[in-house]
Amino acid sequence: MSFGMTDQGFKPKRLADILDSITNKVQNITDPETGEHPFVNETADGVLMQFASILAEELSICWEQAYEASTQFDPPNATGAALRGLVQINGINPSYGSATQVTMTMGGTPGTVIPGGARIASTDGEEVYTTTQSATIDSGGQATVSAVCTEKGPKEPAAGTIIAIQTPVYGWSYATNSTATSVGSDPDTDTDLHIKQERATSATSYRQVDAIIAGITNVPGVTFARLYVNKTVTTDARGIAGKTMAAVVVGGEDHAIADVLRLKAGSLDDFQGNLDNPIVYTGDLGDVQTIDFYRPDEVAIAVSINITVTNSAAFPSNAEDLIKQAIVDYAEYDQAGVAGFPPGADVILSRLYTPINSVPGFKVNTLQIGKKSAGTLGTSDISIAWNELATFDAGDITVTLT
Repeated sequence: MSFGMTDQGFKPKRLADILDSITNKVQNITDPETGEHPFVNETADGVLMQFASILAEELSICWEQAYEASTQFDPPNATGAALRGLVQINGINPSYGSATQVTMTMGGTPGTVIPGGARIASTDGEEVYTTTQSATIDSGGQATVSAVCTEKGPKEPAAGTIIAIQTPVYGWSYATNSTATSVGSDPDTDTDLHIKQERATSATSYRQVDAIIAGITNVPGVTFARLYVNKTVTTDARGIAGKTMAAVVVGGEDHAIADVLRLKAGSLDDFQGNLDNPIVYTGDLGDVQTIDFYRPDEVAIAVSINITVTNSAAFPSNAEDLIKQAIVDYAEYDQAGVAGFPPGADVILSRLYTPINSVPGFKVNTLQIGKKSAGTLGTSDISIAWNELATFDAGDITVTLT
């Protein structure tokens, strides 16, 4: 078997491979004069092989590091620090996250000094904040100081919930927070950076439709985008007028999306949509262009499930809530439109059995779905128009236990 850099990529030796190789070579050692094997015990519990195992383990670490080095410049496989350096070639600045900052009001005996780094926790103990500098309680019995969360992320504690003093100081009797002065953010995960890199590298697409989609998906906040183009001179089956393009976009700011359409679409293209206020551009020469696109109309889906318990030991006490949440989670979609029910995707009845059956201990007697606005349910699939989005809410899901 070949190891190292191969036509299929870098193949590292595992610890077992290294140990096998050393063992075979040790067993093949012979005295050049007598031809005898000098080692009496070559089994795993022998002193010689225990020493060989130590060498093998150290060598395996070298192989692992060599593999990491081989993937450092491989966009699909790079991870960690290597990926964060690689994406900068594409003009992407990785987010390392930030911590939430709040303003704390301290109370106690005048003249008491509360040191920087003093810890105050939330009422449930889940969040801990440390003061950014020392503070002295004034003659009125109070002091004000900033505090930063010990963990990065978009934590936004309600006022009056950071009150548990974890750094005892004589004369310091209470603490409370105001609303967050700066809400933190999560650092980019490897998955986030791979997605950003794919979008960045596709933003220079030359085919017009691809270029427009790539541009829209690169707009901050956009989670889904599709572009439909009617190249004929008559209205098509979707209702799109002739020589017109219609984009369906979820998320992002209207003007930012309109900018992409204006800059990447042809100057003679018309745009169709349902914005309350289409974006109007006036050129330097007085030419006027109106940009419109679709925000998908939400179609609330009602679900009714009748179940019977088949295994009371496995059936959770909160099964009804778990089933509802499983359906809601399953409906979540991605930009690729593969998972869940993205805009334009019909609601297929049989697909709902997947999330329902993720909860154990019961069988499904009946399953019915329907548009909430229609007020009737049935066993037929639900057709969703290209510019609509099926939505699921736990309040619209009924689970009946028979």
